[in-house]
Amino acid sequence: MLGVALHGRAKVRRHGAVKTHIVLKLTDAAVTARELDRHILDLVADPEAGDAAFDRVAVEVFRYQYAANAPYRALCDRVGRTPQTVSGWRDIPAISAASFGDARLACFSPQRARLRFVSSGTTRGGGRASVHEMDTTALYDASLERQFRRCVMPDRDRMRMLFLVPAFSEAPESSLAYMCFRLFERCATSGGFYVRSGRLEGAALSAALRASEEPTLVFGTALAFVHFLDGCRDEGARFALPAGSRLIETGGFKGRSRSVEPQRFYEAISQTFGVPLELCGSEYGMCELSSQWYDAQLSDGLAGRPLRSWVKVGPPWTRFLVVDPVTMEPVADGREGLLSVFDPCNRGSVAAVLTADVVRRQADGFLYLGRSPAAPPKGCSISADAMLESHA
Repeated sequence: MLGVALHGRAKVRRHGAVKTHIVLKLTDAAVTARELDRHILDLVADPEAGDAAFDRVAVEVFRYQYAANAPYRALCDRVGRTPQTVSGWRDIPAISAASFGDARLACFSPQRARLRFVSSGTTRGGGRASVHEMDTTALYDASLERQFRRCVMPDRDRMRMLFLVPAFSEAPESSLAYMCFRLFERCATSGGFYVRSGRLEGAALSAALRASEEPTLVFGTALAFVHFLDGCRDEGARFALPAGSRLIETGGFKGRSRSVEPQRFYEAISQTFGVPLELCGSEYGMCELSSQWYDAQLSDGLAGRPLRSWVKVGPPWTRFLVVDPVTMEPVADGREGLLSVFDPCNRGSVAAVLTADVVRRQADGFLYLGRSPAAPPKGCSISADAMLESHA
């Protein structure tokens, strides 16, 4: 197990008592981070690692974050969870995703940030934008590619990809744009991005769809798909993508004014693109997390297994709980609650994140039921959608 190098003592007076915190020196923190990243990448590379190995890495991540992330340490101290009292991932306190807009939740100096993702959704609800900084791209890249291949492309090394999102060069603080850029770079044979300067290039996308002579992935936000479906309906256009093609929607509508009933929406994109319904699914991700969840029916349909329709499955190197929104205790299986995630690839920030999304555990994943009524709309897709709305 990794031994976190702890140096220096900071005394903090709490209710008349003096509490001593141990903090990391900058140089030791960098060395510790590199070693810890190797442990996390080993976990990502081994889907059969099991619960004991996961708990070991989770506790290492917690010790590092407790030492290096002062706002998170303050929360842990308030609830009485410290490296001395935590023995597994379930013991580690989760921080609200909204807190990424309230404080800088990073384990390194601003000068070391390699990626800076901003979720604009909270600002539209009257709160602050979430900011998620990373000091390395290695963990995010490894997680996104391995999970994507596992859930969306288990049968192919590369395929044609058409993205209904802005290119990363146009949206450099969008986690969605970065994710799609990396997937295109590592997994695509051809294709491109069809939201430019805030506009969905429907004519160019239609031409690309008609030109597809190999299995094609179409990946976009729900609102971008709806804009394209509107144009296809007006023109009476339909496509017949080659066998093995698949569609991924991300973001849903998350409380937005433009909404379509989910079953109707998926039937419409299936019929318009000429892709079987079981190969149409959604991705669940957020600015504050480094890993993604996908609908299980895609990999089930490709493998010929019974379909787990609309059940979102996460990477083996993550864990989740469904918790009561008042007590924060896990609810019984089959009951609704808030999704709480432990994602070790969030090594540079906080690995335990409480979302405002209502879910229900099912099979080995969860059914996404919507945003908590008390939460403003947000998500990594909303910044991309806002560009389309401004030009609608």
